[in-house]
Amino acid sequence: PRNTRRSRNTCRRRPTTCMHAAAIWATIVALLPASTVSAGLGSPPFGLAAGQTFVGHYTCASKAWLFLTVETATAEAVEAVFHFVYPGSTQHGAFTMHGTWVSGRILKLVPGDWLRPPPEKVVPIGLAGLVMPAADDVPGSADPQRIKGEVLHMGCGEFEVNRTAP
Repeated sequence: PRNTRRSRNTCRRRPTTCMHAAAIWATIVALLPASTVSAGLGSPPFGLAAGQTFVGHYTCASKAWLFLTVETATAEAVEAVFHFVYPGSTQHGAFTMHGTWVSGRILKLVPGDWLRPPPEKVVPIGLAGLVMPAADDVPGSADPQRIKGEVLHMGCGEFEVNRTAP
């Protein structure tokens, strides 16, 4: 979440925000060798499965903790819950996310509904990241261990989450 209010029609009201998100996508895809994106790891959902939890952080003005729980994962879509906590403050919350596979192992997650009313001046954010196997990129591994990429909101930076033990 980002500490600013935003409506669902951001692209119409603020096209630069959508252009920023498009630039992030182009950068992610351009910087990754084709072998990294496809890597012979089968097809979506690349081992993502209901019940998996990924824990890490993201940056939007300041670093926050991120807990991403996969609700469903298919070749067409991923549904997840984004839980966040800003350390040293009382801001925390959770909202649903809806994901699609963009190119190879690149997953785009867009925000859905809040599970509870959000903290004041906080808006949900999207994520675009590469679903990666073990940290050392074991060839042929289809078991996702990490998702790393960019937060899809102006003024935000990177995110990285690692899968917790089953």
